[in-house]
Formats: sequence, C-alpha cells, structure tokens
Amino acid sequence: MNATHQNREVWDVVRWRLATRAESHGVRIPRGGVPHPRDAGARPTSTWPVGQLADYALDSPTGDAPLVIREFRDEWEVFIDGAQFVNDVAAEAEANPTGAMYLGAAMLGGAIGSSLTNKREGALLGAGLGMLLAALLDSSTPEPRERKR
Repeated sequence: MNATHQNREVWDVVRWRLATRAESHGVRIPRGGVPHPRDAGARPTSTWPVGQLADYALDSPTGDAPLVIREFRDEWEVFIDGAQFVNDVAAEAEANPTGAMYLGAAMLGGAIGSSLTNKREGALLGAGLGMLLAALLDSSTPEPRERKR
C-alpha cells in the first residue's frame, strides 16, 4: 500500500465521521493529527475567505460531495461541501424570513426576466419586479402580534 493511499484512508475516516454526525457543521483538526491533504490526492480549490492559508477538495470515491479542507496555521477545518452552505442558508432564512422572501422573489423574478429575453436588462427588470411583488406581499401581511389565532 503506497503512502498516498494510506493518507487517503485517514481523510476517508474523517469524511465518514462527518457524514455520520447528526449536525452538518464541520470539524477542526490539529495540523499534526492528519497528513497534508495534497499527500492524499486533494486538489487546490477556493472557498469563502475566512483567514485560511489554502483550501483543498478531496473528491469522494463514491461520487458524493467532496470533502473541503481549509488550511489554517495550526489546524484544519473540514466539512462536506454543500452541507454547510445549505445549513447556513436555511438558518439565515429561519432567522430572517422577510429577508428570505425578498431574496427569493428577486431571484425568481430575475430567472423569469432572463428567460424572457437574452438581454441583461431582462434579468435586472425581473429582479426588480420580484422585489416589488415581495414588498407588496410584505405590506399586506399583518405583523405576527396582530394576527388572529
């Protein structure tokens, strides 16, 4: 068994532990606890900048979402791609449903506008109309304390 394969097995165990956890947040691992991701066949990638030195993605042998590894000075931050983003978006939508409605309306309006015309202005106009529709819906919806039960 070669070194790359052995290093890959270490990261596969990390992936398995992440996949079997109830919550989808990532984990932090001390730098000395696991081999460097490049030594396991990971490819350089980029994620949202949060002070990391580099980002790596290690593809799943089964075709599942890749394992994303952020390199910090003294630790690795590891999560399964997709799970963290979806979880964060859902938490934001729950925390601010009005903002989520405006964003969703703008995205839907932009998609409809861009499907009707090949011009940039179509998407912009559609997004604006979506926001206008969301504002109209928001103004006609009573506040939670005013709603009858």
